[in-house]
Amino acid sequence: MIDASLQTASILFAIIGGTAAGVLSLLLWGILRESPFGTVITLLTLTLAGVIVYHVFLIIAGGESVFLDTLRSAMHTIVAIFLLLVIATHERIQQSISGS
Repeated sequence: MIDASLQTASILFAIIGGTAAGVLSLLLWGILRESPFGTVITLLTLTLAGVIVYHVFLIIAGGESVFLDTLRSAMHTIVAIFLLLVIATHERIQQSISGS
């Protein structure tokens, strides 16, 4: 069993680190909104938020549940969409470079 103070520190670290990463990714999205990577950054931000929420609930719950399984499945789906979007964006950039 995890010590209560260690569990509290882990939860606080996950929330603070996740919030900082989320804010920085939103700032980057604000800068790159008009570029081809704007949509990729948006999806990456959503994935990051899902991973943060999943880990906080995993630490709090201390075990597996239907909610955590559903959240993990949704995160994997978002990661797959993110990768497909990155590949499509890369192909579009390559075609625009070779077409010019």
